[in-house]
Amino acid sequence: MKQLDLFDSLAKDDKAKKDCRKAYKKAYREANKEKITAYRNAYYQANKEKIAAYYKVYNATNKDKRRTNHKAYKEANKAAIVAQRKGYYQANKNIFRACDSRRRALKQKLIPIHLRDCPQEKQRLLQTYKLSIILTQATGVQHHVDHMWPLNDGGPHWSGNLQVITAQENRSKHASVCEATKSTIIKSLESFQSERPI
Repeated sequence: MKQLDLFDSLAKDDKAKKDCRKAYKKAYREANKEKITAYRNAYYQANKEKIAAYYKVYNATNKDKRRTNHKAYKEANKAAIVAQRKGYYQANKNIFRACDSRRRALKQKLIPIHLRDCPQEKQRLLQTYKLSIILTQATGVQHHVDHMWPLNDGGPHWSGNLQVITAQENRSKHASVCEATKSTIIKSLESFQSERPI
């Protein structure tokens, strides 16, 4: 605190004093990051119930105020929020596309039951959608992830039924599929299911 008093005595006016204090506190936090983090974690662990009770009361009593503030913030920062969301979407297109396909397939109940909660299958689907985006960026030609056996015709939403093709090919293909492709996909899915440990 002696250093802080020294800064205060050197500062000529209130604004300069505030700036000095702010600079000192920032420097202190930077120099003692680990110590401060350890102290906060220890305090939180020792006072979990007390903190939870405080926030429960705080949230209940300030619900309307928080809602009003949130609404005002959204109104004042519409453009920034839209830009942030757009940037996030651009950086994570594969995730959004995979989620959209999953939602459509779930509506039609076309995800095989044994794969609905499989993390490896989810990763394979995400990688397929990511590949389509990479190919689009690399070639300059729009690529889509296509269900070889279309969902509209009862095809499964499964990584073994997906292929990456150009958007033009995908549009011209519509919902057509040959019987040989259908039977191959059915056999592959059955063998995949029998090999997968339960």
